[in-house]
Amino acid sequence: MLRKATIKALWPSLVSGEQHDAWINETMPIKLRGLLLLPLILSLALPIISLNHYPQEPVTGFPLGFPRSTTKPLPLASLASANPYDEQVGVTFTQNFSKLAFNVTAVAFTDPNGVGPGYLVNGLTDQGYWYQVGLSYNWPHTFGGFNPGFSMNYEVFDNTGVSIDPANGGGGLKTFNRLVNAGDSVLLSLSFSSGSVVMQAMDWQTGAVSSSSYSRHGSTFVGLQSSLSSELGFFTGLMTEHYHSMPYYGTGLPVTYNETGVTLSSAWIWMDEWNTDTGQSVFRDNTTNPVSLDNSLSQYFASNGTAEIANAHQLTTGLTPVTFPTLDAGPQATGRPGHQAAITMVIGDPQGATVRFDNLTIFTGFGRYNISIGTPFSFSAATAHYNATINLPADLRLGNYNLTIDIQSWQYLDTQAQEWIALQQTTLNETLVVSNNPAPPPSPGPNPTNNPGPSPPSTGKGPSTSTNKTTLSPNSLLTIFRSIIIPVAAGYAGLGLLAIVLFTRHLRKRSANGRILGMRFCQSCGTELGIGSMICPSCGLPAEASKGPKNQVVNA
Repeated sequence: MLRKATIKALWPSLVSGEQHDAWINETMPIKLRGLLLLPLILSLALPIISLNHYPQEPVTGFPLGFPRSTTKPLPLASLASANPYDEQVGVTFTQNFSKLAFNVTAVAFTDPNGVGPGYLVNGLTDQGYWYQVGLSYNWPHTFGGFNPGFSMNYEVFDNTGVSIDPANGGGGLKTFNRLVNAGDSVLLSLSFSSGSVVMQAMDWQTGAVSSSSYSRHGSTFVGLQSSLSSELGFFTGLMTEHYHSMPYYGTGLPVTYNETGVTLSSAWIWMDEWNTDTGQSVFRDNTTNPVSLDNSLSQYFASNGTAEIANAHQLTTGLTPVTFPTLDAGPQATGRPGHQAAITMVIGDPQGATVRFDNLTIFTGFGRYNISIGTPFSFSAATAHYNATINLPADLRLGNYNLTIDIQSWQYLDTQAQEWIALQQTTLNETLVVSNNPAPPPSPGPNPTNNPGPSPPSTGKGPSTSTNKTTLSPNSLLTIFRSIIIPVAAGYAGLGLLAIVLFTRHLRKRSANGRILGMRFCQSCGTELGIGSMICPSCGLPAEASKGPKNQVVNA
């Protein structure tokens, strides 16, 4: 068939030429069509890449809304491509752009056949033209083998779905003028320039550049609010694409696209896989509506063995799907009036996890407690207990109280992408038993160890200091004053009085000792002598007697 010799014998595209098949069937005799097998056989020796989507009439259920190719048997379909299974993971933006520019990590990943992925930036203009630029690694040839190393992919489609650049109607592949190394950050951009649209890739580390341009058709890259793609399968967004020889349900390696200079507002998140030879879908999944993209938290989406997360600044694909932690009520809480009570929650995850609570509220019949615990904590066991403490009023009546724990905001740290993922809001119900039991209630155990979070910090929220802020009722404040502040103040007053008494006694003792040491007596008559007197005023004899065996000096 002519499509096999012309369309698929050229560089790949996201739209193919089934219209060519119809034209050939209608205009060419059967014998003449048979002669086309000769150039088809000769084309097997050419290094060819296949990356076809079929832009014919839309068919419900086809991946991303891409129309399905003919359901008629395709002669020599097994020769069409060595890697017909096309896995695509990406996002469709809802906002418009005057320029698209994203940094992508150069990840050198291959499947067992040695074939690698392509990382693509896609722009649909307001005139219906579709421009693509991408970075690929070991991009496949149609009939086996691959183009080694990193290359720049590009292609342009008109508003009828026909591939028009390169001029031969297939997708383009260009080399860089310098080496691109694995791990480098490569800028992929689509920009309007005078009468052209420039498709460019540039390595920030080595300065390697590759680019192509095509005439400009439109002035804006448009987002899609109501669908994943146009009827032709075109969209404005990001896509990681990988071809395989067999149906594939793997993840690859994580690759991250980072925006440059614009904040993303919302996007459709999707993934699919289909057979480019037959048009048959292998799987398809997507969000039912565009999801809002936050500056600090990522939206997570997983299906059929792979996962991706997106936020207002980046997209990460190639993640291994994870199970999120679960949250349940803990054992029955106990407490005494005027004391603290620990309200325990049970967090479960088979492999352990790092989580944090940003907004947690406990509703009771005697008050409402707002608790903010910004510091992340980790646990490695299957389950962990986390305690939120509340202060019970001193005048609280004894009995049982129903508690409602409303976890309005809590997050999970994805260790592959080092990004925080928002978890579903959860409400738990628990019972608090208030009694005058003098014995302290059983200890619920310590909270899990704090974890500083992503390192280096991601675009998500960094670590913060634990605040444990609690809104207390007036009775609770009075209880704290009575039970803590007054006893502490009395204790300090008692210590002050004791210090004054001891200091006074010390001064008196010192004064008394001074007087004893200052007194002198005549050694002859015993009369008290004044300080400095050398002659006794009573007997007229010297005050100092000569030292002898029986006349020792006592206080000289």
